[in-house]
Amino acid sequence: MNVFDTHASIKAVAQVTGGGARSTTDSAGGSLIVPIPVAGPEFRLCLTKSPRLFVEGNVYGMYFFGYGNFVSAYGDIGVAVVQQLSLNAGYQLGSRLVVNNNSSNNRIGLNLIQQGPMAGLQFSF
Repeated sequence: MNVFDTHASIKAVAQVTGGGARSTTDSAGGSLIVPIPVAGPEFRLCLTKSPRLFVEGNVYGMYFFGYGNFVSAYGDIGVAVVQQLSLNAGYQLGSRLVVNNNSSNNRIGLNLIQQGPMAGLQFSF
């Protein structure tokens, strides 16, 4: 399960000329927490036993039945600090979310792509 905490805002300015100049400004914003169920392969390859050094990665995705799709992939390297705690660092190869509106006017859509370095702690129990 991937959880997105999204925030968005839009500001628009419109002007009409000819027959009198009119100008208007409008803005809106909002936020939403969205869980997306994902599935796909994941791997972990142990490189050494002591200290435990490993490489791991995954490719996850979800198809939204004609409304879009979500795909993400990452890889990282980790080292065990103690038996149940590891330090990880890697790179998010790409996280792509596409949402389309299937109505005839197709006015609403979303295309989000993010990528970059990652760091974290991993607890095992």
